[in-house]
Amino acid sequence: MICFLTISNIAKSQTKALTDNGKEVLLFDNGTWTYLQDSSSVNSTSIDSLTLNKNKFTKTSQATFLVKSTSFNVGVFINPSKWAFASHKDNEKTPEYRFSLKSGEGYALMITEKTQVDLENMRQIALLNAQKASFDVKETSAEYRIVNNKKMLCLKFQGTVKGIKLAYFGYYYSNPNGTVQLLGFSSQQYFDSIQKDLENFLNGLVEI
Repeated sequence: MICFLTISNIAKSQTKALTDNGKEVLLFDNGTWTYLQDSSSVNSTSIDSLTLNKNKFTKTSQATFLVKSTSFNVGVFINPSKWAFASHKDNEKTPEYRFSLKSGEGYALMITEKTQVDLENMRQIALLNAQKASFDVKETSAEYRIVNNKKMLCLKFQGTVKGIKLAYFGYYYSNPNGTVQLLGFSSQQYFDSIQKDLENFLNGLVEI
């Protein structure tokens, strides 16, 4: 369900191995490797209680174009001068939309389904799905936010896929009509420089 699943075919190229001193590492088909993080440190975060960010988050005045979901009553207002988008291909069902930042290495996905999911359960689902694609994934931030007057789950992840260190920033929202995951991502190398653009994009998520 998380955007890691869209690159799960890449994740299959990762192989676990042991070093001479008994430490687990991941081997990639491009010849690089990285130490494997103890998965218990990831799982332990899933039981931490979440706090509600006291700030209120709203779409920017430049976010004037509404990209509507065809699955249920949600959409995202985007700044058309900064973001391009495309619907899913004919041979695929998800993600519903792909977005790309025109000025840099920023991307996003809108993943929707017609099933309501409790936000607290969604956090654990996201962690488990992330681990399927990136063995060294770690959650770096988790909180609830009020976005355009709706309570949403906000998660940040980092993980390595095919030797590339990626960072993810996502909003999760659910109502009786369905569930949406709006997920921004970039390589960790560029994430800090475009994080504000990603956050402004995410803040365009609305219930229609």
